[in-house]
Amino acid sequence: MSEGGMESGEKQAVSEEYAAKAETMKNKANEFFKSQRYQEAIEWYSKAIDLDPSIAVYYGNRSFAHLKMESYGYALSDATTALDIDRTYIKGYYRRASANMALGKFKKALTDFEAVKKARPKDQDAVNKYNQCNKIVHQQAFAKAIAVESSKKSVAESINLDTMVVEETYEGPRWEEGEMAVEFMTGLLDWLKEEKKLHRKYAYKILLRSKEIFEAQPSLVAVSIPDSSDRFTVCGDIHGQFYDLLNIFTLNGLPSQDNPYLFNGDFVDRGSFSVEVILSLLGFKVLYPDHFFMSRGNHESINMNQMYGFEGEVRAKYSQQMWDLFTEIFNWLPLAHLLQSRVLVTHGGLFSRDGVKVSELVDIDRNRQPPEEGWYSTVLRPLRRKVGTPLYSALSGGRLVLQRTPPSPLPTAVDHS
Repeated sequence: MSEGGMESGEKQAVSEEYAAKAETMKNKANEFFKSQRYQEAIEWYSKAIDLDPSIAVYYGNRSFAHLKMESYGYALSDATTALDIDRTYIKGYYRRASANMALGKFKKALTDFEAVKKARPKDQDAVNKYNQCNKIVHQQAFAKAIAVESSKKSVAESINLDTMVVEETYEGPRWEEGEMAVEFMTGLLDWLKEEKKLHRKYAYKILLRSKEIFEAQPSLVAVSIPDSSDRFTVCGDIHGQFYDLLNIFTLNGLPSQDNPYLFNGDFVDRGSFSVEVILSLLGFKVLYPDHFFMSRGNHESINMNQMYGFEGEVRAKYSQQMWDLFTEIFNWLPLAHLLQSRVLVTHGGLFSRDGVKVSELVDIDRNRQPPEEGWYSTVLRPLRRKVGTPLYSALSGGRLVLQRTPPSPLPTAVDHS
């Protein structure tokens, strides 16, 4: 949907001078938005709101900018405020639905998408979003209805590597017996760079071995950086951009025992090479289990992968079975890392209260799809936090917090996207 909006409802008493200045600031924010400078757009929308807090469009536009930044908690709050001001502001329903959908609150999103569809029955984008959300709600209801008490058999248990024959014509990297070799990974990167497919036997071998490694790790992984390392690299969202990943390795060096990495979630979706990205990352996890780390992001989930493309890509390049195995692996990804007992790294937001203890994160039962609420949800998705609260206080005894996207323009935030 395009920017702009409907006329707002009853306004607070604002002088003509302030109203004119606010409109000027809104227009400047729109220019930043069009240039994809979303953080600056948010700052100027906020200035407009400070001068005239009675305009629904200002909140709606800022909500849209927060959606672009994947700060879904803030987007939800702004959209709700816009609708409190003007219940006829259709884009407010659309923004709120988009935020709720990203947060996994599909029933709430469906209600708002339905309102948009009724108001704009010829808006094909709104109809498509409604149908997509409605499909997910029905899938969830069906899954709940057929759920049984007994545990489901793991897909990994049904995979037999011995029955998978590697054809003589296959010219790609080979991982035969024993532990993975560095040469296999360098060969894999070169092979994938030429847009060639890794043989399914070796792809499954990477997945099965990485699953074993993740299963043995806690939800919060304590990382000790070796003295031989003069740096520890934390990388944000890759989102299927394989050639960006290769560029990172070119500029910063390949992972090794002396060059450790942490990739902080959202490895897949959106980009066209999510399979190549995730196989490369999981391969390095297998090669250097104690020096290469991966955290779960909000896109490592079934619903997000269905909406943003990873499921379809895996099925097209390999099989439904492999997609099911990826889902099992994502469920076992750690949720946070604590570097040198001082730096907490999470993909999503911070906690709504101070004094959260490390033990509360360690004790999270993560082997499942992310819930809508609770610590599990918070560490995967950016949420609201009271402006002015020091970020380091979110972790009891912590010194610094790294997160994928800063939830607000606070000077104490560290952005490593």
